[in-house]
Amino acid sequence: MLAMVCGFAAAQAQDTAFARQIIKELSAPKMKGRGASYGADSAAACYIRTKLRRSGVDPLYENYFQEFTYSTFTMEGPCWMEVDGQKLVNGKDFRFTPWSKSIHNASQEVVTLPLETYLDSKKLQQFVTKHEGMLSDCFVYINTTSMKAKDQEEQKRIRQELNRLKRRNPFGSRGIMLGVEKLSTASLSGCEQEHGYTFVEVVASKLPKKVKEVGVCVTTQFRPNHIGRNVCAIVPGEVDSMIVFTAHYDHLGTMGDGYKVRTADGEVKEVGSLCFPGAHDNASGVAALMDLARMATQEKPHYTQIYLFFTGEEAGLKGSTYFAEHPLIDLSKVKLLINIDLFCGGENGLMVFNATDEKTKPFFERMKVLNDALQIAPELRARPNSPNSDHAPFVGKCPAMYVLTLGGPYGGYHVPEDVCEKCSLENYNNYLLLISSLAL
Repeated sequence: MLAMVCGFAAAQAQDTAFARQIIKELSAPKMKGRGASYGADSAAACYIRTKLRRSGVDPLYENYFQEFTYSTFTMEGPCWMEVDGQKLVNGKDFRFTPWSKSIHNASQEVVTLPLETYLDSKKLQQFVTKHEGMLSDCFVYINTTSMKAKDQEEQKRIRQELNRLKRRNPFGSRGIMLGVEKLSTASLSGCEQEHGYTFVEVVASKLPKKVKEVGVCVTTQFRPNHIGRNVCAIVPGEVDSMIVFTAHYDHLGTMGDGYKVRTADGEVKEVGSLCFPGAHDNASGVAALMDLARMATQEKPHYTQIYLFFTGEEAGLKGSTYFAEHPLIDLSKVKLLINIDLFCGGENGLMVFNATDEKTKPFFERMKVLNDALQIAPELRARPNSPNSDHAPFVGKCPAMYVLTLGGPYGGYHVPEDVCEKCSLENYNNYLLLISSLAL
């Protein structure tokens, strides 16, 4: 096997310029984070299709696209928050959940609710009764930094109780405002349905001790039938047994367009926009699939190779779930599905999810043999299955694994700093060699 892999590697020798170009272009400002806002996900799908055509990779389905619909929110329009006449910084000082109800009033009255009162059902009911009739026009503010948990169990309970506020509004208020030490990880969870209130996290240190009023503007749109496009391609092999490579191309998109200001010289600029470029997550995985696909076209592979670029992963594995339920291929003929997500950096090696299953373990062991011989990755770490990426809907239907890099450098996870310039590809070619060996 080692001789075959080394011969394969020599035949497919390459640099990282192609991958770097893909990552740079997919994470460029004009792509607006490849989310549902402004049709950026569709623009990314068209970009991928064009690249596949230029590389000579055939469509698996009509015009490469498998279309479906799902419910989601977009944030297209002004978004800002103001305290005592000072604008806070979107994404650093505050962040609205994408499913928040739109508000365009400049001023919102704030009613403070002590955390310990919220955690006590009897006291909470007394609070709601006391303020009955006025909360519908107010924001309820809970400073989560004001109470420290006694142990991990209590900390877990408090966290669960606070998370419930993202599913229900027990106050009937116009909005809920959580004061936090630092903002939580941005996500698109909860966007499957409309909510009747606005939810925002604010760094508590940016607020006065007694906050009575805030300026708020947030613009969201619920799209119950948003069109998603999986991009599907094929490189026919000598046999119809298949190796399937997958990666999601969507990311978080935009979470607010900021506001306009006039500079001293009279120029009008927009500031405060929040966008998530998604270079590491997951333009890097898309680049890896593109590289594998164009390499496969140079010499007919033994196994037929399928390349699936999914959308809607950030919204809850929407694209991969749809494909698994409406497959364009015979999943019984799939020898292995390899999902690549988060593929920059990797100074500490690779992690493989669902590598301990009896159907996938032989493939992981093959990777280990090659890695031991060539000393490519500092570590290959096997993990049991987890529903944390696009391999998950296929587990039980065919052997499926998920590969990601361990360690940096890259721009971060679900942050605006996840840009191409911060993503290392130092280990890219060698790690691609390990993955491509599974297709031999």
